[in-house]
Amino acid sequence: MNMVSALKWFHNWVGFVISITMLIVLTTGVYLGSVDLLKRTESLGQTFTPLTLEQKAETVVTVFERYPQMSTVRFPTKHTPYIQASTRGKAIALDNDLNELASSASFDLPFYETAFWLHRNFLIDNGGKYINAWASLAGGIVTLIGIYLWWRVRNGFRLKQTLPKNTRSSSLLKSHIQLGLFISIPLFILCVSGFLITYNKLWTGALNQKPAVQSFPVSQGNNWLSQLNSAQQVWPDSELVSVSKPRSKRGKKPNSKMQANANKPVAQVFSIQFDDHPGVWLREADRISINHTTGVIESALKHSDRPLSGKIASFVRPLHDGLNMPASYVALITLVSLIGTGILSFSLVTFCRRKFGNKAKKAT
Repeated sequence: MNMVSALKWFHNWVGFVISITMLIVLTTGVYLGSVDLLKRTESLGQTFTPLTLEQKAETVVTVFERYPQMSTVRFPTKHTPYIQASTRGKAIALDNDLNELASSASFDLPFYETAFWLHRNFLIDNGGKYINAWASLAGGIVTLIGIYLWWRVRNGFRLKQTLPKNTRSSSLLKSHIQLGLFISIPLFILCVSGFLITYNKLWTGALNQKPAVQSFPVSQGNNWLSQLNSAQQVWPDSELVSVSKPRSKRGKKPNSKMQANANKPVAQVFSIQFDDHPGVWLREADRISINHTTGVIESALKHSDRPLSGKIASFVRPLHDGLNMPASYVALITLVSLIGTGILSFSLVTFCRRKFGNKAKKAT
């Protein structure tokens, strides 16, 4: 068996097995992406009115006091014209006067929880996410092999073959090839990023870059107006878009040292996020860490100042699920998932016809 034959065998048989798992992942991805898009396109009757630093400081104080379970406060922007208090899977929208407009919890939506865990781990708890990860990686490899096999016999694009004219295997196969070429690159990125989200130790270290030592403006402890003003002075031309609480570490049992320190005041280091310019793709990527208790700015790091490895690592999750990315990107990956669902459906039909249909004919 030569290399091309081996690649065809791998592409066909491994692709068939992977297609079953990837069909689940892509189908649920279409649903999850559609839900995200609907949320992003809802303005809740608000028009964008920027807040002053005084209003932002008052908003942070009020929202964190009113909703202690929320971890992030986002200020109005052109793409989201209302204040938002959020935590994992939950969000509350408010107008500029802090009147509640709407509240939502993703898992309260019909089929959302089932779709999410099907997408994440096939409803097989912890072991399922590793099956998902390796299936995603194999899907990326199959995509590259498909491109290579097409390249060997390429004869240009044929737009008229993009949609199948009928249900014959030849028509489905031609549509598979044309559609596959259109989405091959974003599909490969979705596959590889899905793998890396599970094996996050391969890339999260690149995010732990220590910013260069700098001198920062001094602000008052426990005073949000003073601290937001100091943070804005660090990057006067950037838009201050959100403030996040420090995340509590879950799952750790308190030891004797932790119990001894339980009554000591805890310094809360908050993260203040900025957008460097209005057209930025990765939003909230520039961050300042500030000790709210003392008012000391501990670090400031812009996405543009990261090394290449850090910039790439910053995009791993956003490229996969659209987190902090524009709605246009979410629409793109949702469309890719939809087309991918069609391609895999065509593949399964043609493969089963060729492999199992021929055996049935021979048996008769």
